[in-house]
Amino acid sequence: MEASTNTVFRPPVLDGSNYALWKVKIRVFIKSIEERSWLRVLDGWSPPKIEDADGGSRLKPESTWTIDEVQTSNFNFKALNAIFSSVDTRMFNLITNCVCAKEAWDILQKHCERSESVRKTRLRMVTSKFESLRMEDKESILEYDSRLRQLSNEAHSLGDPMPNERLVNKVLRSLPERFNVKVCAIEESKHTSKINVDELMSSLRTFQMNLDYKGRIKGKCCAFSNRKYTLSSFSTG
Repeated sequence: MEASTNTVFRPPVLDGSNYALWKVKIRVFIKSIEERSWLRVLDGWSPPKIEDADGGSRLKPESTWTIDEVQTSNFNFKALNAIFSSVDTRMFNLITNCVCAKEAWDILQKHCERSESVRKTRLRMVTSKFESLRMEDKESILEYDSRLRQLSNEAHSLGDPMPNERLVNKVLRSLPERFNVKVCAIEESKHTSKINVDELMSSLRTFQMNLDYKGRIKGKCCAFSNRKYTLSSFSTG
């Protein structure tokens, strides 16, 4: 079924993490409603006032507004309604008392751009930790996998998910020397872009279990040989 030509474009809902995209789309949305509504976002608006006899000022009763004042108010509230309708509850709580579209716009911009700066700083820290991550000699694959996933999950929550291939290459570059044989076998048998990180970790765990088992067997053999040598020496002493 073809989409109706009367379908109204709606901007995405601003949740604090998509401000750059929302800012572009809400601007087009408000301009499509009324160009002069967008001017209220740029230039601001305040209710008309009248002067008192003592030289002060007070709000002008709405019943006495001129046609131009009514129209300007309408342009402002059309823009404000568009903004109110395209933010989530958390963002709405920041602007709930606004009556001026420009005021709401400025609050969201300041909040989200500050939040974006914090997000980028945190992401740089996570990236730095990821790049320096290495598996310790006495660490198990399971423990290393946990540290790797923690950084991957944090990067994802900050809006920069790590591709599978990046995780796989990181693992293969950061293993201790005892895994060199396994790493070479993996790199020779498969293209790293086709290896799933879960499959890789499972394979490495199996390899580590075999290494540990052989190490225990070798240790027992050495202990037995030493014991046999000691008993032999004792019997001939």
